[in-house]
Amino acid sequence: MKQRCILYKPSQIWFRLIRRTYPWLPLIIQTRRVIFACDNQQVREQVRFWRLFYQLDFAGLIAIAIDLIQPEFWV
Repeated sequence: MKQRCILYKPSQIWFRLIRRTYPWLPLIIQTRRVIFACDNQQVREQVRFWRLFYQLDFAGLIAIAIDLIQPEFWV
């Protein structure tokens, strides 16, 4: 049992790193949790989903998208 926990920890650290750095992955993960949760746990997961949604920096994402649309970027 201890060996299984040791093997699980690095993947858990990697998972947390991705969740902190990539903006859309946490929403996908949380959506999955909401779908598979039951009763009161589903309400808690929905609250967590909306908290993650409102933490996204939409202004920054729109600025990146606008920069990518500019013709100078593709030349």
